[in-house]
Amino acid sequence: MEENIPTIYHKIEPNRKIRVFKTTYGDKTFYKTQITQKNYDDTQDKFYIGLTFKKGVELSDPDGKGVDIIINCAFENFRKNPADKYNPIMYLMVTDFTLCEREEQVIQNAYDEFRENLDENEMVNIDDSFLD
Repeated sequence: MEENIPTIYHKIEPNRKIRVFKTTYGDKTFYKTQITQKNYDDTQDKFYIGLTFKKGVELSDPDGKGVDIIINCAFENFRKNPADKYNPIMYLMVTDFTLCEREEQVIQNAYDEFRENLDENEMVNIDDSFLD
């Protein structure tokens, strides 16, 4: 007789943009993203969950502000916790994703393109203070 054993998993919404942070310890590279939980008293708890990618995938995070991606396909996985054999370390294995430009970079690129298309007379009255 076959039993129906419920599967517990983390819901992964496809086509949702997330920010991935890169951390390097020695020669190992780790990725994580922030997850939040809204409490009944309207406060939020923020946690991080680890991410892994297929071999050969390297995300660039030169300024430390994270990289935006859209996860197309991923699954929840775990590995043995050497400190506690009853509580494994959970992480998301991302098998397919799309890189996104951060909004700040899109704005900067549009502004740079705008400046390139102006002539000398028009550039005199431009205020650069909003970029700071």
